[in-house]
Amino acid sequence: MYRKMYYRLFAFWDKTDKEDTVVLATHGIIKKTDKVSKSEIEKAERIRIKYFKNKKEKK
Repeated sequence: MYRKMYYRLFAFWDKTDKEDTVVLATHGIIKKTDKVSKSEIEKAERIRIKYFKNKKEKK
């Protein structure tokens, strides 16, 4: 909570490196209810998939 507003941050972990783990935040929203909309979860998943696809292509 910050200034009486609740936020939800969407993130994922990249553990492909044996020594380091990277935490990437996809996006955040102002929390208005306890339930997260399906579209926000799908958005985070699309970003995660795109990240790993781009990372694989660059190798």
